[in-house]
Amino acid sequence: MDWIERIKSDPDKTLTILYKDLKNDAIQWIKKEFGLHSEDADEIFQTSIVLLYDNVVCGKLTLMTSHIKTYIFSIIKNKIIQLNRAKNRISSYDATEMMLGVIDEEYQEIAQEDLLKANAALFKLGEPCKSLLELSYYQQMKLDDITLLLGYKNNDTTKNLKYKCMKRLQKIFFE
Repeated sequence: MDWIERIKSDPDKTLTILYKDLKNDAIQWIKKEFGLHSEDADEIFQTSIVLLYDNVVCGKLTLMTSHIKTYIFSIIKNKIIQLNRAKNRISSYDATEMMLGVIDEEYQEIAQEDLLKANAALFKLGEPCKSLLELSYYQQMKLDDITLLLGYKNNDTTKNLKYKCMKRLQKIFFE
């Protein structure tokens, strides 16, 4: 029986097993990767277990395409990014992940080496591309606002530059 069926048939027992099996690894990972204190890490981990349960019960999660640990860690990562965004504090590490689309829960199995490579590619890209992509993906600014802020001629110019910057970022990343 897979995890989804186990959660549906006996949620208390299954979630308790998951909680006990993954808690220490999750807390250590949260503290190491995101620099959070134990209390915050514990709260985020507990929230991730609740969100897993909600996703199964609501029918949002019907097929597990990755390992359960990967799925829960993805929930944790998304929750931390959401909290950081709310506090208007997000690291370039997280911004790079978002720009490359690796945050999406459906596609969470990217290696640590690739994350470091993506971060390096963003910095190697340089200005004005780095700022343009960060404003667009990290701060989620509208095209009009970016055009005005960066002083480009019009939205078409900004859109064209954004496209070229993404292509350059991809080229650097895949070198």
